[in-house]
Amino acid sequence: MSKIHSAWLFMCRHKYILTIIFIALIVGVVDEDSFLNRHPRQVRIDMLRQEIASYKRQYAEADSKIRNLENNPKAVEKIARERYHMKRANEDVFVFVGEPTETASEEEEE
Repeated sequence: MSKIHSAWLFMCRHKYILTIIFIALIVGVVDEDSFLNRHPRQVRIDMLRQEIASYKRQYAEADSKIRNLENNPKAVEKIARERYHMKRANEDVFVFVGEPTETASEEEEE
């Protein structure tokens, strides 16, 4: 009986400290937004921010290419010649096709 009584007295004297410790345990470990769950979420947020930055760079590059194509007729001609093998009336176009890689030839054999 004296142990229960002494424990009760201890809890009564230190009720604020025990309450703060209890709340800290709930917030730190048990809660859905606990510190244990917060770190993986923060890592995911950082990865998504890097991905957003990458997409913004790609957008800026594509936008500059589009503006270049709109304002520079020589850029349009260059793309037409390289990608679509277009030529002028007095020109000949030679297209060189590279040899297939080893992985492609191995797939054909199987």
